[in-house]
Amino acid sequence: MVLELHIWGPAFSLPSIDPHCLAAIAYLQQAVPRGKWQLIATSDPALSPTNELPALRNGDIWIGGFRNIFHYVAQFSSGEWVLDAGLPDQQGADCIAFSSFVEAHGQPLIDLSLYVSSQNYTSTTRPLYNSIQPFPLPYLTPPSVRATAKQRTAHLGLSSLDIDTEDADAAQEKSIIPESLRKPKNTVSSLLAANPESNAQIRLDALATNYFEPLQKIKGKKPYLVSDSQFSSLDCLALGYLSLMLIPSLPQPWLAKTMRKKFPDLCAWTEDMIDNVFGGPVKAEDALRPNGGDPTSGEQKSYLPWTAPNNGGAVGIGSVFLSSIADSIPVIGQLRRNTRMRLHGGKTLDDELHSSSWQGVAAISSIVAGLGLAVGYMFQQGLISLPSGEKPAKESNASLDTFGDAGAALSVFATQLDAEAQRQRMAESHGAPVEEVDVEAGPGGVTVTDNVA
Repeated sequence: MVLELHIWGPAFSLPSIDPHCLAAIAYLQQAVPRGKWQLIATSDPALSPTNELPALRNGDIWIGGFRNIFHYVAQFSSGEWVLDAGLPDQQGADCIAFSSFVEAHGQPLIDLSLYVSSQNYTSTTRPLYNSIQPFPLPYLTPPSVRATAKQRTAHLGLSSLDIDTEDADAAQEKSIIPESLRKPKNTVSSLLAANPESNAQIRLDALATNYFEPLQKIKGKKPYLVSDSQFSSLDCLALGYLSLMLIPSLPQPWLAKTMRKKFPDLCAWTEDMIDNVFGGPVKAEDALRPNGGDPTSGEQKSYLPWTAPNNGGAVGIGSVFLSSIADSIPVIGQLRRNTRMRLHGGKTLDDELHSSSWQGVAAISSIVAGLGLAVGYMFQQGLISLPSGEKPAKESNASLDTFGDAGAALSVFATQLDAEAQRQRMAESHGAPVEEVDVEAGPGGVTVTDNVA
C-alpha cells in the first residue's frame, strides 16, 4: 500500500504554503523509501478527519497533523521509518523541547508576516491561493485562514499591522475633511519604514530575534540542529517554518530582513536544506502534472513524488465549496466535524463533554447519597437533634428587662411560671412529688421546713 500525503499546494517556490506541510514532506522524504509514498497537493483540509492539512492516507485510514503523521509512520513501519531513532537521550530531549518551541513561537511570526500584515496579505499571500485552489474556493479559504491567524496573534498586541479594522463611519466622516487637513493613518509601510525607534519595528524585531537566537545557539557549527550526523524530526519542523520566513518575497520583508541581517548562518542552513530535501525551487505546475517529479529531469537534484490531485471536476469542486460554507457555520460546522471524527473512529469534543458531564453527575449523586446516610445514622443514634422552639430563660429575661420596672415585674412572673412548668414536667416523668417535712426544735421554738422532691 502506497501512502498518500495530502498538503496545501506550492507557493513562494516551496512545495507548500503551510509550515506543517513542509515539515511532513521533509519527514517522509528523509524517512520513507522512494516509491512507498506519494505527494498530492489537494489543498482541501476537509479530507482529513481533523479538518487540517497535512493529512496522510493509507487506504481508508486518514491521519491529520504533522505529529500524528510521523507517529503513524513509525507504527506503520514497525519502527523502521523513524528519523529520531538512535539519538542519544540528551539529543532526543532537545529534539522534543525545541520542536514545541519552533511551533509555539514560529506560528505567530508567520501569521504576522503572511496574513496579519495587510499589504503582504493583499498583494502576495491571497493571490497565491488562486493558483493552488480551483475557482471559487479562493473566495472562502484565504479570509478564513487570515481570521484564524488574527486570533492566534491577538495576544501580541500588534493590531497596528492590520489596517482593515477601521470603522466605516469614521472613514465616512473623514471623507468630508479636506485632504490637506486629514491626519495620515499609520500603515504597515509607514510603521516599518519609520525610524528605528518605532515601537512596532522594535517589537517585531524583538519577536524575530527571540525566535532565531535559540535555534542558532543549539545548531552551532553542526550540520543539523541536534546531531552531527543525523537528520531529525526537529530539522523537518524547523525547515518548514524557517523556509516560510526566509524565502517569500514580500512588500514588507521585516522577518526575512531580520533573519538575514542577524543570523546569516541560519539562513545558509535553511537554503541548503531546501535544496537538498525539496530538490530546489518548486512551481505550482509541478504539483498538477501527472508525474510532477520526473527523476530523469536535470532541473532537480532530488525530486518529490508528486501526483496530480483528483478534484472530481465541477461537481467535486462545487461539493467542496458548499462543504466549506457549511463548515463555516458554527453549529452545523461542529456537527460535520464530529461526524467526520466518528466515521474514522475518533472521539469528538461533544462525546468527551457528554461523558465527563455524566461522570460528574454520578460523582455528585454518590456524595449526596453518602451524606444522607451519614446524617440519618447520626439522627438515629441521637448524636444530633433538631433545635427546640423554646428560648432560654436568660434570653427571655434579657428581652423583658428592656421594658424597665414593668419588664422586671413580668420577668419575675415569667420565672415563677417557668418553675411551675418545670415541676409539672418532673411530676409527669417521675410521678407525684414527694414532700418531706423537717421539724427542728430550738430555743426560739419549733421550725418546720417543707422540701419537695
